[in-house]
Amino acid sequence: MSISVYVIRDINMALQINDGKFHLNGIPVPLVGGSVHYWRLDRSLWSQILDKVKEMGFETICTYVPWSVHELARGQFDFGENDPSHDLEAFLFLCEEKDLNVLLRPGPHVNSEITYFGFPKRIVLDPEIQSVTAEGTPVVFPSPPRMFPVPGYASEKFYNEVAIFFDRVCPIIVRHLHPNGCIIGVQADNEMCFFLRTQPYDHDYSTSALELYREFLCEKYTGIDYLNRIYKTNYESFGSIPPPRDFLAKQVDDLPYYLDWIEYKEYYLQYGIKRIADMLRERDVDTLLYHNLPGVSMKPPYNLVKMEEIVDVVGFDLYYYKEEYHKVKKCVEYLSGTSNTVFIPEFASGFIALPLPVKPIMLEDAQFTTVCALMHGIAGINFYMLVERERWVGSPIDRFGGVRKNHFKFYTMLNKLIKRIDYANLTKKSEGILLINRDYARLELASSLLTPIPLIGNITPEQYVNEQALGFDNIIQLEYSLQWDALYHGFGMAKYAVTLGDTQMPLDKLLSYRMVTVPTFDFMTRNVQKKLLDYAMQGGCLVIGPSVPHLDENMEECSIIAKYMLPASGKINKLTINDMTPGNAQFFNGEPVLEVDEGLIIYQTSVGRGSIIRIGFLFPHISEHNQAGLFRVIDSIASAAGLTRLINCPDPQIEVTIHTSNDRQVMFLANTGNSKKEVDLGLAYTDAVIDKVVGPRIRLKPYSVRILEAV
Repeated sequence: MSISVYVIRDINMALQINDGKFHLNGIPVPLVGGSVHYWRLDRSLWSQILDKVKEMGFETICTYVPWSVHELARGQFDFGENDPSHDLEAFLFLCEEKDLNVLLRPGPHVNSEITYFGFPKRIVLDPEIQSVTAEGTPVVFPSPPRMFPVPGYASEKFYNEVAIFFDRVCPIIVRHLHPNGCIIGVQADNEMCFFLRTQPYDHDYSTSALELYREFLCEKYTGIDYLNRIYKTNYESFGSIPPPRDFLAKQVDDLPYYLDWIEYKEYYLQYGIKRIADMLRERDVDTLLYHNLPGVSMKPPYNLVKMEEIVDVVGFDLYYYKEEYHKVKKCVEYLSGTSNTVFIPEFASGFIALPLPVKPIMLEDAQFTTVCALMHGIAGINFYMLVERERWVGSPIDRFGGVRKNHFKFYTMLNKLIKRIDYANLTKKSEGILLINRDYARLELASSLLTPIPLIGNITPEQYVNEQALGFDNIIQLEYSLQWDALYHGFGMAKYAVTLGDTQMPLDKLLSYRMVTVPTFDFMTRNVQKKLLDYAMQGGCLVIGPSVPHLDENMEECSIIAKYMLPASGKINKLTINDMTPGNAQFFNGEPVLEVDEGLIIYQTSVGRGSIIRIGFLFPHISEHNQAGLFRVIDSIASAAGLTRLINCPDPQIEVTIHTSNDRQVMFLANTGNSKKEVDLGLAYTDAVIDKVVGPRIRLKPYSVRILEAV
């Protein structure tokens, strides 16, 4: 089945996206809400609990509609006829009475830490529906309180069963859509991520999934002869192509087969979202549709740009500690650069109460990470959970309507702060963008020996990917992340307004940035090379390196960018830039960007109305011991690209963003470390929290953010 692009229809949606912001009834709003699960609460307490939610300043709530909770037997449902707390329609009427907007999440997958993640038991135990491993066994998700086989999203029977549930629940949804009701958005399924088992040779190898794989290949290559030329094979038909079950590539020519498998994994997730979204639309759910992905889902098998051709917006779920600032920053900045708008469908408010070997997320974590999310430019956020329930602790409201004073106070103050600074009308300044290179991210995943479980942290690619160079000049699947991380941390440390994006992005979005930076090696998709060159030709500054691509995705010669670049005049294995020792350095005779004693290692060349900057070396692993050299490199590139430093402060633990609106300028200044800091901004500011003039020297407590407005 072809995954066609969904064109947003001209319908009267309450919630719309314009210029990267949510608009409710035509007015820009910060979409700030929280989760309240009606079926987990005594119906007699619904009213007073919602009153407490409103007392904190929330105008939007979010709830799941779990399939397994409402199904009594196949085709038989309880929506309040048996259990009063299951009366979805009564709950929606109550929300309308209290003037609360609702984001509804009817699944069919809801997770929510309920048994079988909200699927009826009969669904997960059906062999025709189950996803299958490479060994032919059911895929089991090891989740408390009970492990279960997961459904395959290529199974036609699965969608036939979902249709029975949607036929019952969608009429209720439709009756309560804006403008006649409270529902302003509906989620199409939940966390489409292979149930967090993203190792590429794990699943799905069911019959239906392999049929979908071959449909994907047929769409991409259109004819078997073309595929055989690229694969260097002699398959008689697409149906005879076996799927890869391990990474066995030895040379460059072997790679298209494996890279196609990773692209198919992205396609599989898009297919699942589209099937669910189409089923909702076919049942007249004409409202904003959204989807959520687990945090830091910037790389394959996720492809946010393609997913947003199917639903209106895709966001990330963020559950992070205060020490994990950079995970929050990466997620929000990536959405800022890539998504239609920045939406966080789940942001930790409390923590899961299950026997997991992890510490709980505390209020002090939420206080820091929430403001960090604001700092980097969210447009909408849903706090999960505002109201506590079984298997969850630390919410501001308990399941009986009582409040935790400190938690309640924080969310009340947060909502007041958002209104006080008129956050909905602020726009974060971004002069440049650092792109995830999807080609190398696909190679990184394709060559993985073991993709770590998300709960296991601090695992780096060199611990789980194949270390063969495969005929390239560098081991791309290892070096790529090092180059990207160096650029990411460098622009942040040097305080330049650089956001994050993806090579999948369209040209018109890239053209809104003064500088586009992307790590490049021997190969790059032909269309991406052309797009990046067009960006430079139309006046942008493109930053590439350490290599210049000379092959396309099929490993065929492609000199779209290479023909504009200079040949190297010399090479050296290692050199020194202050305290940093880059490797595989090349020297050039061109327009200087950065010279060292040995020669010119970064140059700039004019292309059309713009330019290309070439970095001619490999960054080493970046740590606290080589920051001066990194600062020098980044400063040289940013200066040549015409970027403006936000503040003069090289401390890597101090982070800053600037937001503007007309003649207003609001600065978010964060201390991301565990010791006190002092920053000299050179000017006095008004502190938005205490409403008092401060500065120019600003003191910051550990893990804190100051919100400052220019006097």
